[in-house]
Amino acid sequence: MISRRKILSRSRDDLNMDYVMEDEDIWYQMDKLYKDHMQEVLEKWTQIDDEIWAKVICFERNRRVAKAYARAPVLTINGSDDGFNGYRIGLLGFDNPMRDSKTDEVKRNVGHGVKIKMDDAGNILIKRISKANVYVKNTLGPDDNSISVDALKLPNGALEVDKPVKLFDIKKFQHNVSRELKRSYPDRRKLEFQCISAVAFVKNEAEVLDCPCWVIIINIVAMDMLKSKLPPVQQKLSLISKPKVTEEDPYSVPGSGSTCSSRDLRMDRPPKLPPRDTSMSRYQIPKPDYEEKQQQQQQQLHSDEDKYRIPQIGRAHV
Repeated sequence: MISRRKILSRSRDDLNMDYVMEDEDIWYQMDKLYKDHMQEVLEKWTQIDDEIWAKVICFERNRRVAKAYARAPVLTINGSDDGFNGYRIGLLGFDNPMRDSKTDEVKRNVGHGVKIKMDDAGNILIKRISKANVYVKNTLGPDDNSISVDALKLPNGALEVDKPVKLFDIKKFQHNVSRELKRSYPDRRKLEFQCISAVAFVKNEAEVLDCPCWVIIINIVAMDMLKSKLPPVQQKLSLISKPKVTEEDPYSVPGSGSTCSSRDLRMDRPPKLPPRDTSMSRYQIPKPDYEEKQQQQQQQLHSDEDKYRIPQIGRAHV
């Protein structure tokens, strides 16, 4: 049977619900995206093994769908459905409930994708082995990036087939770090962002967050180098520490079995008076004449007695 009350109560509950929910895997600004991912790496820094040289995060437009650490000498990123197996990242192996048809089509055309590796100096090399286009994205300023000059010269950042190029130039990064350290107030955040490289597959968009399929590669070696040159700023402790407030029996006597420190005992004593000002000793201050004041009080007392004294009546003569 249909109940009107049940329907109406459900409708009222729906009106009170907040449908706008924040998704932690969605970003709307590149600065916020870079900042959050750099913070994730720094928070887990002590857990990152020495063999790990990069962290790869996969995106579909502005939504993160996967992340993995690169430990293998050569890492392949392609359009397979393998997910991540340590040596290969298959972009079709990750779920995304918000995936649109255009993104699905782009991911199916990734093909063999790219191969990335790090050399002994700390450079990250990338080589396109797919027939589909692959683009190097410069998300920072013209002078505030670590992309090699050869990669920046590519038309629209499109990689050529089977021609490796430096995706991350370690010497350029070191030069940028040295230049920043000479400033009065070095911007560490700007140098952190230079540790990130962005690569888009198949479809290139003006805004990186609009690309259907793209990844970022965080250079862990460069971050380690930056930590040694310019350590991250930790939260400053308050200079004024609040004293601990202990609940004590207000009727307890200090020293009667209750814990009482020497500081507490000192607080029970009256405070010391300030030193006497000796600057006034040069002036002669008249002393009060207490004897004169006492004589005046006695005279006043005698006058009051005479005022209220009863006169004596003489005896009558017969």
